Amino acid sequence: MIDSLQKNWWLVTVRGVLALLFGLVALFSPYIVIFSLITFFAFFAILSGFFILTLAFLGETDNKGLRILEGLIFLGAGIVVLLNPVSALGGIMIFIAAWAILSGLIQIVGAIKLRKVISNEWFMILNGVISIIFGIVLAGNLVTGAGVMLMIFGAFAILSGIFTIILSFKIKSYKP
Repeated sequence: MIDSLQKNWWLVTVRGVLALLFGLVALFSPYIVIFSLITFFAFFAILSGFFILTLAFLGETDNKGLRILEGLIFLGAGIVVLLNPVSALGGIMIFIAAWAILSGLIQIVGAIKLRKVISNEWFMILNGVISIIFGIVLAGNLVTGAGVMLMIFGAFAILSGIFTIILSFKIKSYKP
């Protein structure tokens, strides 16, 4: 695992820089990010629905009815979100909260597995803890507004980006 990470340390750096840039945009232009997230989700759902339906009609014979239903749900959800993005915002924020919690857990488990191989694995653990805290706060405070939550997400992304960049240079300089 460490060999692959060390060969591709720069990919970890790029991920950290992207998180840092996203965090800055989220802090200084939260409504642009909100609109972008909603629009991205709408197009993702529409395209997913289209491809699921295409697979159902062209290839899959098992569970064809369920695939058609799944494709129609995705397609319908995407169209509804595209036509009424404000009503979809709560669901998107719940999705982001769940993603942050799951991502944090995965980072903590990864850090524990790597602790005998790298030093300062606490950067990865801290990043995971921050991710989990962010997800819990977001899930518990949907009413306070997506703009404020997105600013918290921006701060999380900045911290995550910084910790990921630091981790990438630790990986690069690791000597087995």
